[in-house]
Amino acid sequence: MAEKERLKLVVLYDRNRNEYSISAHNQSADEAQRFVEQWNPQLISGCSLILVDQSRRHSAVHGRDCRACRETVARSAHLEPQPKYIRRKE
Repeated sequence: MAEKERLKLVVLYDRNRNEYSISAHNQSADEAQRFVEQWNPQLISGCSLILVDQSRRHSAVHGRDCRACRETVARSAHLEPQPKYIRRKE
């Protein structure tokens, strides 16, 4: 039996403002990597996309509305000082 694939959460982090938003969640590793490759060239200086492992599928439809995403980032992203969450419109 194949090991269950880990899901990824894509976080947009603005180091200049110490803020983050959720760009995508419940992504396979390949989906998340394609997302990063597509959007990285368009980011402004000081911003980056960070991939974070999800321990389980999140039930919220959109990452911007997902409390589990925010908890995962707080616990697993290793950003110091803890950044402020910003809800962005899609």
